[in-house]
Amino acid sequence: MKNYLSPAGIDDFSRSTKAEELKQKWHEATSDLLGYIMGTKTINGKKNTRISPLFYDQLADESNIPDSPPAKIPWNAFPLRLEKWFNPGTSVQLRNHMFTVAEQLLADTQYIKAGGNKYQPVTVPFRIQDEYCEWHVVKGETPGSISKIFFTCEPPEYWNFLAENDKELMLALYRELLHNPQIQESDIFWQQDVYQKTDDDKMQLAARKGDYNPNNKWNTTDGAIHLTHPANSLYAEMFLASDSTFGWPVTPGASGQIEIDKLMCCAGVGGINRSSDPLILAGVYNFAKDNNSVALANPIGLYIMPFQLDLLDPDGNQIGDIALNVVRSSPDKSKWLRVEVSLPKDAGYTLDQCLLSGEPLLYGGQIAKQITMAIFGVAKKIPGKVKKQVTSCPSFCCNHPQHQLFKGTFSVKSGLSCATLADGDWQAERYDIPVETSIHDLLQAKSKLHDIAFKANAEFAKNVAVEFDFEISAEESKPADVPSLLKFGKGRGVLPIDDTAPDLF
Repeated sequence: MKNYLSPAGIDDFSRSTKAEELKQKWHEATSDLLGYIMGTKTINGKKNTRISPLFYDQLADESNIPDSPPAKIPWNAFPLRLEKWFNPGTSVQLRNHMFTVAEQLLADTQYIKAGGNKYQPVTVPFRIQDEYCEWHVVKGETPGSISKIFFTCEPPEYWNFLAENDKELMLALYRELLHNPQIQESDIFWQQDVYQKTDDDKMQLAARKGDYNPNNKWNTTDGAIHLTHPANSLYAEMFLASDSTFGWPVTPGASGQIEIDKLMCCAGVGGINRSSDPLILAGVYNFAKDNNSVALANPIGLYIMPFQLDLLDPDGNQIGDIALNVVRSSPDKSKWLRVEVSLPKDAGYTLDQCLLSGEPLLYGGQIAKQITMAIFGVAKKIPGKVKKQVTSCPSFCCNHPQHQLFKGTFSVKSGLSCATLADGDWQAERYDIPVETSIHDLLQAKSKLHDIAFKANAEFAKNVAVEFDFEISAEESKPADVPSLLKFGKGRGVLPIDDTAPDLF
């Protein structure tokens, strides 16, 4: 394989009048992002300085040493951070509340000009579902009924790329996947310049008129095409995979295995309360032990693994095979990108009247808990490549005082301790969990923690003997600056607001 394929090798490009051009551009975009992470390519003339010698580009490697067969790192699709926060145990009421919360939309605020120097706020919604799998429940005509459920793990970068390179193809896909020929181009592209507030309360251009709006209504309130949670992206996956190959100073437990929580607490990368990030970190870390180099396998993506649906109709008949429709997948059907759970038009009943594994199907999260997600990596020993050792942990963990299963990672250099943490110190960890504080306040609090994170960056740089460029980190936290240079397109969701982002390392 000479080129990086689109996620799962999905063949959308062949439908375009410029198919070969799109294939080449996607390969270049993927290579550029890998090159930036590896320090071989630049953004605005600057290089990433958080570079691991053991992370490599599978297609650009010239060692002539064969890759291992692709290895899978799996995790569950339901947001573990909600499980940890609500800790439903055997309580049906708490469990249903958790499922309800999982399907809420949170919202960031951006702005459009309203004449003169005045700005009008606009809502930018996103889903809480942060395990690289998101879903949307389509309600039926009867109150409380469910007609279908969409599941997607498609990265925002791919759809930003389509928007920038072939709007007609993208619009056609939107209409097909949501079964709605009435969707208009104006629905999914910004019709005015859009601004965001900076930390010093100034307005900064976030997207231009005509740019793709990845958080449009057909991808949030009225449907699901691709991932929307700020942490769900290819960029996050790639950076986390690279970070996982550093020599974190964590000793094995009595069993000889590295304890995942200890590894996460030390590294401080990714989200410790997620199912995905700790397992990815530990999985890649184990791949890289003994100085094995690691790459993400082509095609790079985040995938739903094939599964069966144990679904009974109101008469007790098994209808899982009928209701589960794999809409987008790899050619061999081993990697799924999009799944739709729906019934034939003449069924005479709705999904909420069916039993999923013996219980009424009332929430998409019930199915998400049965879905396994995965990434795939390859490894090999490349002569001369040696792990970059970190001499001391840049982060530490604490348990939340009221939600004991919920942890937070904090910078060693912050001067904080578990005993001195205040409620505000937890806001960055819980920013996407609907609690008494507004999401706007939580996102603002997360932004204010960047200064603390910069200090952690400096400590890490000292430990691994590399020079950290804070200016690059600051630029990377602004979604409008980088994406077009990576040829992925513009818009929110390309760069994640998450601990895997460079400015929170």
